[in-house]
Amino acid sequence: MEDTKLHQLCPCCSAKLFSDCCHPIIQDQSQAKTAEQLMRSRYTAFTQANDKYLMDSWARKTRPETIHSEDDTIRWLSLEILECNDGMANDEDGSVRFTARFLSSGHICSLHEKSSFIKEDGLWYYLDGETQSKTAKVGRNAPCPCGSGKKYKRCCC
Repeated sequence: MEDTKLHQLCPCCSAKLFSDCCHPIIQDQSQAKTAEQLMRSRYTAFTQANDKYLMDSWARKTRPETIHSEDDTIRWLSLEILECNDGMANDEDGSVRFTARFLSSGHICSLHEKSSFIKEDGLWYYLDGETQSKTAKVGRNAPCPCGSGKKYKRCCC
């Protein structure tokens, strides 16, 4: 990993530096203390196509055989945490409701999910989620949804 990425804002939109937010959790230097921290680290892992971390942070009883998060057509844009129920350090389960936005093949997409988390052996894991998604075409002359300030046709198309 480039050292400069460690000193940039974390992709999970926490307003913290990556080095102080999701990086230590993804690198197994510290553990997620809450379901929300695990949710944020998993989102960041998606932005990095880090399939190993995504699998390792998935509960054994619902974990798929394989996962392939790397998709060159997806550009993750933002994560907004909408609600957390339980999932604190002393809880055994919890849920996080969020919206993740991404750009895919000229479409701005939003994934709305209520994720469930459980503790196994004292560590937080993703269990499952209820999802809804929306897709809208981005106009070539519209501002790019990545936030660059450029027109879409000059930026992410």
